[in-house]
Amino acid sequence: MTDEPSRLAKPSQEKIAAKKHFDNTITGTDKGPFPPKQFMADTLQPEIPRYRQILRKELPDHYFKSDNRHLLWFLPHTAIIASGLWLLTNHFSWWLAPILSLVIGHSFAGLGFLAHETCHGGSVRHKKLRLFLTSLAFSPFAIGGRLWTRWHNNEHHGNTQHRELDPDRLFLLDEYKNNPVLKWLYTMSPLARNLVIFGFFSLMMTQHNFTVLLMYLKDPKTPKKEKAELLFDFIVPKVLWIGVTLFLGWQVFVFGYLLPLMVGNAIVISYIATNHFLNPLADHDDVLASSLSVTLPRWLSWLDFSHCYFGAHVSHHLFPQAPTRHARTLEKHIARLWPDRFHSMPFHKALKLLWDTPWVYTNDGKGLINPTTTETSPTLGFGLDGTQNPTDPQDNSRDLPLLEEKVGV
Repeated sequence: MTDEPSRLAKPSQEKIAAKKHFDNTITGTDKGPFPPKQFMADTLQPEIPRYRQILRKELPDHYFKSDNRHLLWFLPHTAIIASGLWLLTNHFSWWLAPILSLVIGHSFAGLGFLAHETCHGGSVRHKKLRLFLTSLAFSPFAIGGRLWTRWHNNEHHGNTQHRELDPDRLFLLDEYKNNPVLKWLYTMSPLARNLVIFGFFSLMMTQHNFTVLLMYLKDPKTPKKEKAELLFDFIVPKVLWIGVTLFLGWQVFVFGYLLPLMVGNAIVISYIATNHFLNPLADHDDVLASSLSVTLPRWLSWLDFSHCYFGAHVSHHLFPQAPTRHARTLEKHIARLWPDRFHSMPFHKALKLLWDTPWVYTNDGKGLINPTTTETSPTLGFGLDGTQNPTDPQDNSRDLPLLEEKVGV
């Protein structure tokens, strides 16, 4: 992620045409967020397998049909947040308040993961309802459904790890030279720099949301109506959350919104960073090269469920509109079919690698470099190995017999 929207170079029309394959391309349906577009053979490099076509032939159709059961997560997360605010208002205590901040912050993140799946159409295909539910679930972060659709669904998913078109990628070495913040970071010791970067996880989602919003507001191609909608979706939830919690008391604002928002930021960004920042940049359509899946220990598998399997990011980028409850089972088949291409590792290992590696890409996008020492670190597929370790969550196990019967594994 970046705090400079202007760093994106103006892409050629050919590159835009080659990269604009949205979610409906994958599902072949006109009920999702975008009109269907057909992949052209010449947009794919010959050596890259046709992952989606192969998997669609093997997997049951119900794996790709809308499933709104994940919307039930609205109930426990809303109840947890409301209960926490009530306790902070009526039974405030200094020892309980930090615990409530952590719990409420986790539910903020959980609602964010729910919003992410909802916006892709995995739960709801009706456009207006989908945008409303996305905005509602993302309201603590003040991310509107329209902004998330354009930013995440269109530009990130259509151009993952593309050096010119992905708004979420890390900086290149050439960009570092003109960025005073990055230059300042790399004057620090590795320990101090990592403490700043990882500490900034608690603000990064909010910061990047604001950066992308400004980028679209400044874009002369953004229609005035859309600019008004983007501003409305940002201002209204922010005013409501701040206004209501301040009305309930300063302690409710601090421990019931401000600190939980930082917790939610940190949880969401820790996933996003591990899902992409160890991968190389790419200007082609090798989905398995541009994403990393992360797994949780078995004793924390319930978190995987409550996070809408956001860690199963490779399967998500292959089939963003597919309901996520099948994601881990799907990744077992990806690992079987392409064991040399599929990247997956334990969550804690990915975080440790992020701690140990610099956060600037070499100009070829295949490595990460410390600009001050010129020491380089490999990326996945270029010397950094991703362990094939797809998990088998309990709530996916019931789908496995049907899948095994169909593919004969």
